Amino acid sequence: MRQKDLGTQMASIWLKHRSSLLSSFLTVLVAACFVSNAAAQQEPPHLAEGYITAVDAPLGFDLNGSHVTTTPATVYGLMGKKDATSTDAPHNAVKVGAYVEVLGTRNKAARTLIANSVLFRDEADRKLDGFGVIDMVIAAGPEPVFRADGYRIRIVSTTATTFSGGLKALGDVRANTWVKYQARRDRTGELVATKAAFIPGRTGKVRPASKQTGVPSRDSLIDAEGNLVALHTKVRYSQAGGECGWHKVPGDLALQERVLRVGLSVVPAYQKLLADDDPAKIQFRFYAVDEARIRTDLSCWQGLVLVPRLVVERLANDDQLAAVLADGVALNIQVQSTRLIAENRELVGGELAVEVAGWLVPGVGLAGDIGALVIAHEMEARLQEQRGRIALALMANAGYDPWQAPEAWRLLAPKQASGDPDSLKFPSRSGYQLGILNLQYGAAPSH
Repeated sequence: MRQKDLGTQMASIWLKHRSSLLSSFLTVLVAACFVSNAAAQQEPPHLAEGYITAVDAPLGFDLNGSHVTTTPATVYGLMGKKDATSTDAPHNAVKVGAYVEVLGTRNKAARTLIANSVLFRDEADRKLDGFGVIDMVIAAGPEPVFRADGYRIRIVSTTATTFSGGLKALGDVRANTWVKYQARRDRTGELVATKAAFIPGRTGKVRPASKQTGVPSRDSLIDAEGNLVALHTKVRYSQAGGECGWHKVPGDLALQERVLRVGLSVVPAYQKLLADDDPAKIQFRFYAVDEARIRTDLSCWQGLVLVPRLVVERLANDDQLAAVLADGVALNIQVQSTRLIAENRELVGGELAVEVAGWLVPGVGLAGDIGALVIAHEMEARLQEQRGRIALALMANAGYDPWQAPEAWRLLAPKQASGDPDSLKFPSRSGYQLGILNLQYGAAPSH
């Protein structure tokens, strides 16, 4: 189906990739492996990589939903080191949210991976780079701290800074300024920038979306642009405006008002302050819809965020609902970044422009082979991680508990609601968010 604009195209891609992030498994050869049961059916040695999503101490843990068994012979270490020689895990390292590489032998009968070695990613002093909007100036002055791309980014005297589009110095940088950064994470979880290029948050003209003025009091149909028509109106799929058009909007005032209230609360403050005719303004609109198959938010035309009623009903509180709606807000910010990059290619660099185009438009800059599929998977993973950390920042700024975000995705993971939510495993997206929470948000609050 022909897409009307990048926002609709992004929505289509999002629907096709809405399932939880799958771990990437690469086959490797090793000289010898530990085997716990010689009679067990086993496959060749494997290298598994991803986030720990559950811990069963001291017997092992889950890695993106697959179980890893540890033994007394398992050795532990840090990625990037030549050898893993310690037989003791780093202090408190085996925990949900940690990113690890596991080398071991797959026990086919037991459906588990028996670990020879477990290597942890050293998050301290880790190099990071990206492109994101500054949604808050945390601290001003000669060494300011900005919140951008879901991180706290500090500019120091040694940071190589560049400015464009009328920006001349750090004092000109405000919320709605975009930054292309290279940084290292310090021991506090903050990013210390080595390079930072600042770009004004101006984009070319786009067809404006209508402002949401209320919630429907009667059952309606909504298309991909957010236009509402009476429930029994004769419509054609070709008029839906994209793959996420023509959803039923129930006329449940309490439900719709709750979704609108929570949704608007996680919209960045700088967006709310922009004039309606500002090209950078996103007219966010939030509706609950009847959708039995999808267990996440639907982001369609610019600013339109739909959430299935079954999602709302499965979640335990407003904090968890905020996590899902913040994901939709974060997706809209990602789509806006593609327009800004396309219009400022010479400022952000051609390499980044092609890379981001490849994230959002399948086939751009990629060859049609298995290598391209691996690259596309990595790009999709990077996008989901970016949305996850931006959503956490939006939740925290709005006063919600960001630690409820991984809980929300855990509740939504199974097709059917569980009678024992505590028995559910965290999906990989929860694993990433738990890792960010551990690094940047301190200890989880007690409930």
